[in-house]
Amino acid sequence: MTTDFDILILSTQDWDALPTRKHHWARNFAARGNRVLYVEQQMHWLGWLVDWRRQFGRAWRWLSGPREVSERLWVFTLPIVAPCFQMSSLINSFNNWLLAPVLRWALGRIHFKRVVLWAYTPHSAGLVDRMGEQLVVYECVDEFSAARGLVRGKTIAAQERQLLKLADIVIVTHPNLSQSKTIGERRPYLIPNGADIAHFARADVSGTEPAAAVASLPHPVVGFHGWIQYWIDFDMISYAARKHPEWSFAMIGPVEPLARVDKVRGMANVYFLGRQPYEQIPNFVAGFDVCINPFVLDNLANSVSPIKLYEYLASGKPVVSVDMPAAREFSNLMPLVRTPEQFVRALEDVLSKVNNHTVSGDAVLRQQAVACFSWEARFRQVEEVLRESLTMC
Repeated sequence: MTTDFDILILSTQDWDALPTRKHHWARNFAARGNRVLYVEQQMHWLGWLVDWRRQFGRAWRWLSGPREVSERLWVFTLPIVAPCFQMSSLINSFNNWLLAPVLRWALGRIHFKRVVLWAYTPHSAGLVDRMGEQLVVYECVDEFSAARGLVRGKTIAAQERQLLKLADIVIVTHPNLSQSKTIGERRPYLIPNGADIAHFARADVSGTEPAAAVASLPHPVVGFHGWIQYWIDFDMISYAARKHPEWSFAMIGPVEPLARVDKVRGMANVYFLGRQPYEQIPNFVAGFDVCINPFVLDNLANSVSPIKLYEYLASGKPVVSVDMPAAREFSNLMPLVRTPEQFVRALEDVLSKVNNHTVSGDAVLRQQAVACFSWEARFRQVEEVLRESLTMC
């Protein structure tokens, strides 16, 4: 067990975002006796203007310094930075020049000394060796060069190469990331994502009431929960919704500006039910007849480890997924599709079995398949990777 270290997490998400491994790692480190400073995503001025209603308080929240959210765990909001830092190395260097003293000030406020720098962002390479850190970990959870928005693939790739050279430990979440993140003879450690298995298993418990917002929809309900972003294939969803107007498509989660929801807006059987409290997500999944994993099949999908796949399987619900590498591990438990036509046929087949009550036994198989993929089990793998390096600090 790793204890008594000061973990500085440079995250790609805010603390109140949908929980991912970043949040689970922060809580697990703190629970094991380490002190943790979780630094929220960098927000630039253009992003703030587009989403100012949700980000209204960010402009001055950083002035209050680190805020303690639980024992040994603090969250820190960065000041708003210059845009295009993922398109220009010069702008990124300027932002890091401004942020480095701000981060050192935050570390000083909470008396961090034995610092482990835990980076999730390629553009944080310029902050390495400026925090007085004893160890640098880069945990790569996506192929960032394939991301969209104010991003230039070549710039991100160059920033990432710099970070890979500087990091003492590199962890990736998907086998396809291992090759591109290998520097010299050193290969990254592979630790895929996981899920809160017990939490989502509640969706299969007889006493769990489906959430009213889903229970009131016409059945069958084809359900999705998660971050509604540009990687969701709304062409596929639109095609299925038009083919089967009697089906309800329930989309649970925050809608981000780049998501192509315009492709389904106005369709009477597609429902955006908004972000829901994490504690209640199993109640929403309990109201689904089938869960969907509709990623756009591209370079990003080729290297992502979708948390929702583990969560869906933990719920015991039937799943239809696109044919992405991470889903192939469970190809015996769910149909994998590549086209809108295949998507519809797979949903028709699964829903036919649901109607005929021939899938109940499969629920146990799905849950057994992910029983050992809890966040706790994944974190133990992380600890194993860290133990030798940390004891040398």
